[in-house]
Amino acid sequence: MYNIFSEIKPKGFILRRCREYIIEMRRNKMVLLCTALMFIFAILWVITFVTKLAGGKNILANNFQPKSEEVTRKEIVKVFLYALIFRIGIYIAGVAIAMIFSDDVKYSFSDFLAGWNRWDSQHYIELAQKGYANCIENGQHLFLVFFPLCPWLLKIVHFLVRDWQIAFLTLSTLTYCVGAVFFYLTVSQEYGKRTAEKALVLVSVWPFAFFFGGMMTESLFFMTLSIGFYFIKKHNWLAVGITGIFCSLCRVQGVLLLGVAGVEFLETYSPVIMWKEKKIGKFFKEVFTKGIFLLLIPVGNLIYFYLNYKVEGDPFKFQEYQKDHWYHEVANFNKGFGDVWRYLTDAGTTNSMKMSVWLPEVLIVVLMIIVLFCALKTQPLKYTAYLWVYTMVCYGVTFLISGGRYMLCALPLFIIAGNFLENHEKLYQLVVVLSTVFMMVFMAGYFNGKQIM
Repeated sequence: MYNIFSEIKPKGFILRRCREYIIEMRRNKMVLLCTALMFIFAILWVITFVTKLAGGKNILANNFQPKSEEVTRKEIVKVFLYALIFRIGIYIAGVAIAMIFSDDVKYSFSDFLAGWNRWDSQHYIELAQKGYANCIENGQHLFLVFFPLCPWLLKIVHFLVRDWQIAFLTLSTLTYCVGAVFFYLTVSQEYGKRTAEKALVLVSVWPFAFFFGGMMTESLFFMTLSIGFYFIKKHNWLAVGITGIFCSLCRVQGVLLLGVAGVEFLETYSPVIMWKEKKIGKFFKEVFTKGIFLLLIPVGNLIYFYLNYKVEGDPFKFQEYQKDHWYHEVANFNKGFGDVWRYLTDAGTTNSMKMSVWLPEVLIVVLMIIVLFCALKTQPLKYTAYLWVYTMVCYGVTFLISGGRYMLCALPLFIIAGNFLENHEKLYQLVVVLSTVFMMVFMAGYFNGKQIM
């Protein structure tokens, strides 16, 4: 009798699988290289961190020295107003772009609002209007994938601004301006005002920074994250915990504030040094009287899980909707970045998708790796830790189509770049000009319905 299994030779099967694996490796050399570098950095970071905790002064030690400058109230007001004027300028540029690419004979304020109400924007508005339980599409609560802080605050703003779209733009604009103030304060007290100014400009002209003024959560996350960084620098651990609740209610990445605070706390009250000095009891006292407040940060995530449970009876229902409707499945960095690289190099991928989504996401990873290795010994370990984990989390999903927007809140990138460019003025000016040009290019694509989201 013929047996199909008789043709399967274990040795041949194994060799064939090995050949397929080698071919796949050759195709994905870029992915394997980037993955390997990310993990090598993680190992080096741990070694550097342990060396720092032990008070080591050897070649592995981090040698960052803070350069604090206090910011006056006048400067705070100035930063807020400059941020507001900049956002208004972006809105005006948006009007110009919309009209240039339009064949219509009229352009109204409604057209202006509709231009910013794209992709997920309307979902946030509907959540604010109806609540999660009453937002149903195709018989499902698909919008459970969106974290609740934005629609909750939008509903509050709507009490004062009665048009939902105007209320959303107002919320985004004000939270960006407040975030700009706290971002400037934080960097000034860690690096000085010159670096703070450059870092704020760099984050504001990132090619996807026009989303700070859109009907999205970028500006809100920017604000909560910046406030969290500020209180971490001030060692106000209770304020960090409270801010962290809002941060983790805004985005899944908000819980990463716990890691930033944890690194700063351990560097401040080093258990290794206290053990050497026979003061380990003091360390535990600091943990239970101050560090304990940091456990408030994940409360935002717990509230979000409870929201899922209340609506669907499953605290993790959002994962099912993300996978089935948005094609986002939690994966590792190698898989997530591998998908990005595969789409970029696929012969069937359109030029529009390559330039709008996949190429920027690949270039961002390359930039992150360069910055991480250059910053390991010269920048605060809390920032390189956040930058590494944030990148791993953002790229740890399948079908990542919003990577450029997500990385807008990789705030240490802009802090580190601002610090480096402080002594390279011409290069700084070139970076700002090029970044602004590409922001206008991507903004034009956004208003013309390209896959920029």
